[in-house]
Amino acid sequence: MTLLAIFIYILFSLLVFAFAIATGTMLFAARRLQPDRITGHIPDTLILLGCKIRTRSIESRIRTAADWMKDHPDTICICSGGQGKDEDISEAEYMKEGLTAQGIDWKRLPMERNSTNTRENLALSHRVIASLGRGDSAIIITSAFHCYRAVFLGRREGLHCLALPAPNPRKSFLFFYAREVVAIWVTWLGEFFFRSNYRRPKS
Repeated sequence: MTLLAIFIYILFSLLVFAFAIATGTMLFAARRLQPDRITGHIPDTLILLGCKIRTRSIESRIRTAADWMKDHPDTICICSGGQGKDEDISEAEYMKEGLTAQGIDWKRLPMERNSTNTRENLALSHRVIASLGRGDSAIIITSAFHCYRAVFLGRREGLHCLALPAPNPRKSFLFFYAREVVAIWVTWLGEFFFRSNYRRPKS
């Protein structure tokens, strides 16, 4: 084998290994971090993470949150997500409208409309929870492949959190799965190399 062939083989093996580790982590988190697998106190606060409005992904998350809130009438849901450049309203507002359309009282739906990424979603939503005097516990609702990273970042922000996975849309699954694998490794490497320099977003 030439040096180039050896290099390509090693690089390919590392990529397969990286995808396998991240995939196993995502599958483990989507199953083991769900509220129905936990004994004891179940948080009465949801954090509904936004994504691009008017997509299958956000509609799946809204339905998952609505179903949970109908079964748990004392639960509130923080709709978290800012407004993208190509969006006419914030993700938080869109999700709140979607939940009220499914019969959820708007008073149970405080919003966080300033976040631009998952880390900010959790940090700023944590502040909303604190301002409402609801402690540090929450259930994060997001797409199944996103559960691990959301909980990982939530716990870094001081939240005691679980995850409730919304079904992944089949049409775009491979794209978002591959993107999430990369995001997980970026998060891990960022935590390893830059954690000491990380500053939480300002209010």
